[in-house]
Amino acid sequence: MPLVLSLAGPAASVSPAATPSTGVASLGACAGGMSPATGDAVRIIPGHAVHGHAAALMGQTAPQLATGAPAVQLPADEAAHHAPVEWWYFNGHLAGTDAAGHLHCYGFEYVTFQFLGLGPAPLYVANFAITDLDRKTFSYQARNASQPAPTKKDGFALHTANWSMSGGSGTDVLNAALPNYSLDLRLQSTEPAVLEGDDGIVSEGAMGTSAYYSWTSLIARGTLVDHGVPIKVVGISWMDHQWGAVDLEGGGGWDWFSVQLSNGDQYLLAFIRNSTGRIVSNFGTRVIPTGQAEHMQGTLTEQGLGSWHSAASGFTYGSGWHLTLPGGTLTVTPDLRDQELDFRSTTGNVYWEGDVSVAGRLDGSNVAGVGYTELNPPGGF
Repeated sequence: MPLVLSLAGPAASVSPAATPSTGVASLGACAGGMSPATGDAVRIIPGHAVHGHAAALMGQTAPQLATGAPAVQLPADEAAHHAPVEWWYFNGHLAGTDAAGHLHCYGFEYVTFQFLGLGPAPLYVANFAITDLDRKTFSYQARNASQPAPTKKDGFALHTANWSMSGGSGTDVLNAALPNYSLDLRLQSTEPAVLEGDDGIVSEGAMGTSAYYSWTSLIARGTLVDHGVPIKVVGISWMDHQWGAVDLEGGGGWDWFSVQLSNGDQYLLAFIRNSTGRIVSNFGTRVIPTGQAEHMQGTLTEQGLGSWHSAASGFTYGSGWHLTLPGGTLTVTPDLRDQELDFRSTTGNVYWEGDVSVAGRLDGSNVAGVGYTELNPPGGF
């Protein structure tokens, strides 16, 4: 059952939909619709039925993993490690109305990297981006800081300048700002964490292996300030945490997809590329509304449907993808073609990371939802 965001007034709320979603092909574009029960403006947000409003979830402990002794141990492994490379990553889809009653829709990405061995103190690099689906604009910046490693246990507390992310056990707080946008967000998971790959270990081809877990269903609420106008927003988010001896400069790359469908299913799909750009392996996970995870490896295919060339960086990226997976197919469409983050003049990397819409047919039923796609081309680091 999808979640419905009630956007009739400035204070948005989340509640289970009374009836199944219709017109779900427009989910990724944050299209306005009408609630069958009240006539209020709504946005259908993927997710399973949540008892009560999103506010009731805040402050509760997320459901816990029911596993034996996996390679990744939570909550201990939510803290920083002594690994050469580590990152904590969030994306999400938000909607809210301003004081005048106008609907606003956004995507966001916020990631913090920790690099060890580059100096006497760890180096922290944070990227933050906002996709404004109403203005059709993409804004991003980076922050860097060399500072002592955090000492928080069973969770994380990271900051770069005035940006910060903290959390653990499926409850997180994000704060970041750009010249025209700022975000203050609280997240609460409705499902257990997912250990990706083999008990939380995934292979990334010639780049090496990493530990990897995800929180795939995070209810989000907070305030987004848009060009000076504060907007109360609600939505759904995704979190990844990876660490290991990953050689990001080894010449490889990847295409990565997070998918959150209106039927409550979530998918992680990753395609690993070698130095020539050829896909050499893949892995993925399906999470059903009960929180159970089904892993997939070697059974996925990706077909590009178009391309977009960046005049700024010179890279050409895929733009639209047809994905085949057990049970059917998904078509992924960028909500904006230009969602490239070009940091070559600062941290030296460039990649495409953007808000996307998803539609397809799985297990005999039409499906739709929202997602994020990350394209790290060979040579992008």
